[in-house]
Amino acid sequence: MGAWLALTKKEFRLGFPVFITALILYAGMMVGAYFLGKQIDHEEALILMAFMFVMGVHILFLVFYLHYTLSSERKRLHLWLHTPMSIAGLLLSKLFTGIVFMAVTFVVTLSASSLFFNQNIDFFNEQTIYNIMGLSTAVVFNGAIWLAVTFIFFWSIFLTFSQQMNDFLSFILTFMLFLITGWVYGLITSMGFVETITTWGPIRVDDIIVGFEFGYMDNAFEANTLSEASIFYIGHFIRDLIVSIIMFFAACWMIDRKVEV
Repeated sequence: MGAWLALTKKEFRLGFPVFITALILYAGMMVGAYFLGKQIDHEEALILMAFMFVMGVHILFLVFYLHYTLSSERKRLHLWLHTPMSIAGLLLSKLFTGIVFMAVTFVVTLSASSLFFNQNIDFFNEQTIYNIMGLSTAVVFNGAIWLAVTFIFFWSIFLTFSQQMNDFLSFILTFMLFLITGWVYGLITSMGFVETITTWGPIRVDDIIVGFEFGYMDNAFEANTLSEASIFYIGHFIRDLIVSIIMFFAACWMIDRKVEV
């Protein structure tokens, strides 16, 4: 445990530039949207747009973080892989530090946006705003970890290919395999049996937006349909978690057995 903590401390130092860059970028977007909105008297709309954009970019944070740190490790791959720690321990250290950095930037963005919305937007009540923030947190972290593990999986494939050919051909083959795998995965998840066992635990619009009457619209049918629309399934979250675990350990196996340094 002590060795892993020491490695994690090193990972914090290695990934710190990515954290600072992301923090400055996110803060710049939010502050820029606020002052631009002040100038044109639409700060609420621009802050909301900036918040949604920053939340979307957060999903990609772990991928950029891992790309930066793993690219740095590849320059001294023989030293990194020849440590006494397992490949899983090495990769988990990077994932952990990336998630911590992401959580800090996410909390800062979420806190500032929540304070602004509570003070300036009265269209939704306070409970609805907190529900939206909570759902945003679940969706962003779920998506970020899913993409991060996917990146690690295909990075390990790239390293395996690069043992036999140059980096350009390795990248092309890895990218083609990524497209084929995505297509096959889409076919599998759309199968009736898979949809039956994964499409459960719906979170609907009216679970998030409370204290708001959807039926005020002229077309009550459309309003009720909107309120009953499912925007997230807990079963999909569990499915992604299971697939992420499988991909992570598959990546560990490939690096441990197929990558020679």
